[in-house]
Amino acid sequence: MIDAKQGGGSIINVSSIAGLNRVLVPGGLAYASSKMALDRLTEMMALELGVHKIRVNSIAPGIFKSEMTESLIQQKWFHGVISRTTPLRTIGTTDPALTSLVRYLIHAASEYVSGNVFIVDSGATLIGVPIFSSL
Repeated sequence: MIDAKQGGGSIINVSSIAGLNRVLVPGGLAYASSKMALDRLTEMMALELGVHKIRVNSIAPGIFKSEMTESLIQQKWFHGVISRTTPLRTIGTTDPALTSLVRYLIHAASEYVSGNVFIVDSGATLIGVPIFSSL
């Protein structure tokens, strides 16, 4: 907030691809709704805070190697599904995939970037990617 007091700054929200229409799944009502709301909040904050030169963006990660996904990644079938449903045929790691994007968004080089949801998911949410037909 020091930068904001001087007339500028950057806010980065962390959402999820679960908040996107292409990833709706049964049982995800609360989680998906909260992520959709966060994406809209990002856009509204960008609209409201832009006058103060505060940029607001959101990052929507897909599946990344983490403690939370460890048991999923260990399943025999998982890598077969990923190789058939994501164009890059892999899952991400937080560094450098997410940290590089965060560094860019907080840097002055992104002074013209605001109100966006950056999807980081190996291409999994692209419209042309077959999801269920390829399983």
